[in-house]
Amino acid sequence: MLKGIYRTLSGKYVTERRIEMIANNIANALTPGYKSSKPLLNSNNEGYIKGSGTSAANTQSNSLSSYINFSNAPLVETGNNLDLSVEGDGFFVVSVNGKNMYTSNGQFALNNEKKLVTLNGYPVMGESGEISLDGKDIKVENDGTIYVDRNQVDKIKVVTFEDKSSLKNFGGSMFVNTKNDNVEITPEKYSVKQGHYEASNVNVILEMVDMMSALRAYESYKIVDQFFDDMIGRLINIGKF
Repeated sequence: MLKGIYRTLSGKYVTERRIEMIANNIANALTPGYKSSKPLLNSNNEGYIKGSGTSAANTQSNSLSSYINFSNAPLVETGNNLDLSVEGDGFFVVSVNGKNMYTSNGQFALNNEKKLVTLNGYPVMGESGEISLDGKDIKVENDGTIYVDRNQVDKIKVVTFEDKSSLKNFGGSMFVNTKNDNVEITPEKYSVKQGHYEASNVNVILEMVDMMSALRAYESYKIVDQFFDDMIGRLINIGKF
């Protein structure tokens, strides 16, 4: 019975985490550049880690880990010369308190110093550092080279990583690299598109289907949990006589 109680509580916890993850995806369905999180359920109930092809006979619990789906999302055309997107594998580099962060959200603006920044005011990095765009005619080529009034001023920095699993969400569509040995590299193939930004890659329909499935599972765990509570209560009462 104790094993059944443990599995029920473990399954209930995992399902709660799954619901939270799905809810966060749905909440960010309209966040530009957002990358959805997907659950990885490791279950030992059958002595097997799902998707690994290896035995997990010694594992005694369920756990929920996750991975980030870095697939590209559709592009939204705006006609705004400061809106940029990366087609292919690559992130824009943003400086947050002196630390490089990475994003697919190319909705940019100019601050009072004529520097290219995110809508939150963080500087967007070029190959020469922070990008200054003091002029009227701003043109960005497919390779990221920036011209202002026909003069080349910089090249927007686009990077990727061999191991994207080290990228952790820093809020919204921003990511931080958590491994020092996983260095920035230049993507082999990418194209910067001006006048467009990348939307969220959340598929709302699939997320709603997953949510309904998770809610049904959660209700089932609650029923079983209540059953064990009632049984324990009865056993306690029997022990009093």
